[in-house]
Amino acid sequence: MEYRKYTDAAPFEFGDLQLRELTPDAFDLASFAEIVVPIGADREPRVSAKTHRIYICFVGEIEFSVDDATIRITPGDVLHISEGETYGFHNGGYQEGRLLLIRVPGPSLPENL
Repeated sequence: MEYRKYTDAAPFEFGDLQLRELTPDAFDLASFAEIVVPIGADREPRVSAKTHRIYICFVGEIEFSVDDATIRITPGDVLHISEGETYGFHNGGYQEGRLLLIRVPGPSLPENL
């Protein structure tokens, strides 16, 4: 068993985002991170190198571009991005956004957000 307290996972700045890595040290099949997306923050488009990249929205509204589609996710929504798809996101809303990111395979370096 491995127990990790949320408050023990120190957040760090990643561009204009804040990231908190939540993956247990003993787990290597996937990685988990909380992303805080301030109003106006952008994640520039990039090609996913992960087999599965799953974003779950908990707070706010985040607009994603995935290949040629635009998707706005809101609390409770789940977005899956496959390897090779081009994706980016933007918070054009009126409140800070919070996402849970699950990356498979894991663990992942922060630049692979």
